[in-house]
Amino acid sequence: MKKLMLSVSLLAATVAFADPSMFTVEPGNAATLVQFKSQATLETVVGKTRTATGFVELGDSAGRSEIHVDLASLKTGISKRDQDMRDDFLQTKQYPEAVFTVTQLDLPQTGLTENTRTRVTVKGNLTLHGTTREVEPETYLTLGTGSQTLRIESAFVVKLPDYNIARPQFLLLRLAEEQNISVDITAVSENRGETTRRSGQ
Repeated sequence: MKKLMLSVSLLAATVAFADPSMFTVEPGNAATLVQFKSQATLETVVGKTRTATGFVELGDSAGRSEIHVDLASLKTGISKRDQDMRDDFLQTKQYPEAVFTVTQLDLPQTGLTENTRTRVTVKGNLTLHGTTREVEPETYLTLGTGSQTLRIESAFVVKLPDYNIARPQFLLLRLAEEQNISVDITAVSENRGETTRRSGQ
């Protein structure tokens, strides 16, 4: 009997979106963290920001999304290095944002299960420093209780030459050519559309 009740409970928590459900990424959310990590020969540099905006829209079996990250808000813990990064490398006055636009987001056929971290297939275009490249980040979604929040965790690698970002000669051993990007964003439901719960499907 207990096993039957547990099975029913788990099925009830599986959510499929009959109508598109919109989640908004709010700037300054304490649950949001965008980070890059540079592991060079002489130094490891980590930059972080919580300033991201955008949306994620989930449908029955697919979704769409666009995320903007304020590059000028990235901090590495050393103010002089942050200034050099903004002025010399990222050139944030000319290119203030990095933008990731999803071109493919495939959800499991059974939908998402509340409070369960689920791997999803994502492809999209990353625009950085005036250049756009396709990326396929490793991505996990976690739907909160009552479908009120959506946590997005992604990881991918950015190669600076792909985005025409040059490293000065004196920094070749201190700044890696490859940057490891990790994104951990919590978006909030706008309660657009209704969720339907599948049982046994």
